[in-house]
Amino acid sequence: MGFKRKHSRVDVGRAGRLQRGLLSASCKVLDLSESGVRLESRLFVKRGDVLQLVIELEGGRLLTCELEVIHVQTPKLGAKITSISPEDRERLTHMLDDHVQSSMSRG
Repeated sequence: MGFKRKHSRVDVGRAGRLQRGLLSASCKVLDLSESGVRLESRLFVKRGDVLQLVIELEGGRLLTCELEVIHVQTPKLGAKITSISPEDRERLTHMLDDHVQSSMSRG
């Protein structure tokens, strides 16, 4: 347990879709940060695999990014975000900010 995350993770519990080449599977996004994600999926992956992730947001909007698998403990996996468009980066930042704001208002 010697590694440290750059960004804190936020529990999101959102539906998503993973894709690797022609293979595609639904997933549940357990938590998310600006640099990584923890998922639950039945898609067989191994450390180092590159995946495409699409997360369903409010209002039917989608957030898409490319991931590299860092940790696998089936059915869960951890991955770092390796590529994301500026528009999707902004959506991700807003989603995380909104989540923090709503958490603080409940607490």
